[in-house]
Amino acid sequence: MKTITKPLALTAAIALSLSAAASAAPAAPADAFTVLRLEQAPTYLDTAAVAAQLQALDVDALTIDNVTRAADTPDSALAPDPLAALADQLGYTYRFVSADPAAAEQHGSVVLSRLPVEAESGVETPGLNYLRLNDGRHVVAMYTAAAVSPDPGIKTLVEGSRLGAPAVLLGSLPLDGMLLDAGGLQAGAKQQYYSAGFASATSAPIKLRIDADSAPLSGQLLTLAYTAPVGGDTPWMDTTLNADARAKALVAKMTVDEKFQMLHSYFGLGKDGGPLPEGAVGSAGFVPGVPRLGIPAQQSADAGVGVTNPGGIRKGDIATAMPSGPSTASTWNPQIAFTGGATMGREAWQQRFNILLAGSVNLQRDPRNGRNFEYAGEDPVLAGRLVGESIRGVQSQHVISTMKHFALNDMETSRNFHSAEIGEQAMRESDLLAFEIALDSGKPGSVMCSYNRINGTYGCEHDYLMNQVLKQEWKFPGFVMSDWGGVHSGSKAALAGLDQQSAGEVFDKAVYFDQPLRLAVAGGTVPQARLDDMVARILRTMFAHGNFDLPPQHVPIDVAAGFAAAQRTVEEGSVLLRNEGGLLPLAKDVQRIVIIGGHADKGVIGGGGSSHVGFTARGTNAVPGVLPTTWPGPVIFHPSSPLEALRAERPDATIQYVDGRDVAAAARAAAAADVAIVFATQWSAESVDLPHMQLPDNQDALIAGVAKANPKTVVVLETNGPVELPWLQQVPAVMQAWYPGIRGGEAIATLLTGKVNPSGRLPVTWPIDASQLPRPHVNGLGFNPKNKPDDTIDYDIEGANVGYKWFAAKGLVPQFPFGHGLSYTQFQYDNLTYTAMGQRLVATVDIRNTGKVAGADVAQLYLKLPEGSTTPIRLIGFQKVMLQPGESRRIRIEAEPKAMASFDTADKQWKIAEGRYELQLSRSASEPLQTVPVVLSGGVVR
Repeated sequence: MKTITKPLALTAAIALSLSAAASAAPAAPADAFTVLRLEQAPTYLDTAAVAAQLQALDVDALTIDNVTRAADTPDSALAPDPLAALADQLGYTYRFVSADPAAAEQHGSVVLSRLPVEAESGVETPGLNYLRLNDGRHVVAMYTAAAVSPDPGIKTLVEGSRLGAPAVLLGSLPLDGMLLDAGGLQAGAKQQYYSAGFASATSAPIKLRIDADSAPLSGQLLTLAYTAPVGGDTPWMDTTLNADARAKALVAKMTVDEKFQMLHSYFGLGKDGGPLPEGAVGSAGFVPGVPRLGIPAQQSADAGVGVTNPGGIRKGDIATAMPSGPSTASTWNPQIAFTGGATMGREAWQQRFNILLAGSVNLQRDPRNGRNFEYAGEDPVLAGRLVGESIRGVQSQHVISTMKHFALNDMETSRNFHSAEIGEQAMRESDLLAFEIALDSGKPGSVMCSYNRINGTYGCEHDYLMNQVLKQEWKFPGFVMSDWGGVHSGSKAALAGLDQQSAGEVFDKAVYFDQPLRLAVAGGTVPQARLDDMVARILRTMFAHGNFDLPPQHVPIDVAAGFAAAQRTVEEGSVLLRNEGGLLPLAKDVQRIVIIGGHADKGVIGGGGSSHVGFTARGTNAVPGVLPTTWPGPVIFHPSSPLEALRAERPDATIQYVDGRDVAAAARAAAAADVAIVFATQWSAESVDLPHMQLPDNQDALIAGVAKANPKTVVVLETNGPVELPWLQQVPAVMQAWYPGIRGGEAIATLLTGKVNPSGRLPVTWPIDASQLPRPHVNGLGFNPKNKPDDTIDYDIEGANVGYKWFAAKGLVPQFPFGHGLSYTQFQYDNLTYTAMGQRLVATVDIRNTGKVAGADVAQLYLKLPEGSTTPIRLIGFQKVMLQPGESRRIRIEAEPKAMASFDTADKQWKIAEGRYELQLSRSASEPLQTVPVVLSGGVVR
């Protein structure tokens, strides 16, 4: 263990801090934003002394330029970042701004904020940082940069994020006249810029003492006084105010009817085939605006893999059919997730939507769940972080994203009625942890409660989940909307925390949030304050995400950008499961190729239900007529032919197609080819689970027959998730492509030919068969099941041990472990070290590409818990890194504190238990490459 502070008597600390603050702090205006900017970082500091000075100065934010975070080496054990420790002591937000976040040694700047952060930039802007800070009345857009910003992307960042709020820019930012004009910015002293919304700016020198012995650090205290309130008839249009203040002012002007109008949406496609609601553009949900007060309508679009256009109701509207959730999760790349979310958000905005029903974060507890293709795997750290980045991406385009389905909606069978049974601690350490991480990083504007019951109570009537956990413990400021058909009451649901009923006139027994709720409010069952809170939460979310200030516009989408985002996702998210003998990539001397099955001559399969994107720049369904053609169908094949894409990549080869319906004919074609590539598909959909883990339509027999005829057989799987592979030992190469979306054919072709090196890693454990699952048999699965569904699903069987944790606890060996994935090159890891103090653990390790081609690997950091722990092992962090042949880098991996902790149900806190653990740097959950013992001091995670 290390320490980052020098001992200092309490009396000396108090005297030191008070004298420093009193001698340097000028009197600040009563209504102002203050930033203390230091030009150099301390190598160590006394946290108590510095914290006292900052509290005495009452600064809203602290920025430090020219910060170096040194890397641990095998010969040195460095202390954690002293500024991070300072932030922990103060309870401040801490951000390090670096152009290379993966580097073990980092150079950049640090931001500490006393004020809550309601939005921020991240992986999409390396070297630049945006924090939207809320002081309780005002909101400030604060921008900082690394000491040397590699990309003058600040103009794009400011224009896309500011939303008219007062802005301050600090650090070495490459500004030009265009940015200053566009942002309404003016220059202050020493590279400090501020915008309209501030009436004045003053700067004063500050000396900050870091301990009793060292020279003080020099800094500047920037004080920005806010302009006077706009006032007038529409004070809620004052963009200097925060979203809560604007919403409060607006609610005060609303009539009772206008308030209730906000609390329930209409089905945006009309009722029973009738006309669309007046003003609706045509999609999942619509809430009329209030023109009298300037409140825009709420237009909600499905869903998590692109903007839907059900039945082509919006003539001419097209969207990018993005790859499925597991494809994104398999990238283990937050940048990919953000870009995918931004693509969907941008296209939603361009089609007049201001809410996207995205952000699906339910954990995969069973590979038969028909909706796994919308989700992000089995681990709360991976799923939470990547879905959080996707949500951030959506909302970067001024579109509200939901986070759904809250909670434990982990099976579709009898989803409107079944009860997910699970203990509180297990729930908090599994599904709810995924939601908590996604909420913390993504800051969704809305949360969608689920259909199912949780421990007997419906998700949309669940006081514990919505009020106690979401709104009180997690301090969620947005609004909770119901799933379509998820509401069963008025006053009970409202008092439990539901804020808006979705399309109740079509999907529920009644519009409970109209007349029934009106009667409850009038009779005092539901307080007037709760009604106002419901409305205020909706409005503050609309203000916070630009619905008022930057309303959507109907303009053509950027097709090329969407295609690029989709293809890159598949290229990084497809998983090379097996590659015996190096059959892949296809060698140049492979001249005769036969592609078999999966409608690969036409396209790639997609999932069914509300999320499927049927209208794209390439047209609609490439293979119409595949059953079922009605809900939750139609079965869709996106027009992206792997056959044609492979022909384009290999014009020198002869490539033919056989549909695979006749196994004997397929085998004959395979025998005549140098390589046979079988495409196997499995359709799944919302509202129904898969009856088993087997490939449908005799595809196992097809693959076995082809492999017998040609030992050089490749199988490309396009499935919802893991399936049984009875032919695996006869097939040398297998690639999992999930549901790959509108550029799936092109991406698969680049991977098969080696133009792109596979770097996907499984976000789920791949069982051998259903016998390895916590519930090998579940009643009611599939269409027209023989047995009726059970009323309950017992998740206490595995509790928090979802996926690889279940396999570790039970000593089971899967077909492929969580985190597994192969490459066309090889990687070597050495010199794993770490620093740890309190809740912060950072590991550093050397990684080298020892092969002959460039490639990316995912360094996975696991914590092995002490013998006898209920959960044997946990993923606590990861880092994806691209390396050229022979290139070596030392990288850093920051651990998720709550993944190292257990949830104490008595005092509702996450606690790290003091003790000895083992840190594992692994290639998968079952393949540790480097291990080191670690002693954690224990404590509460803040």
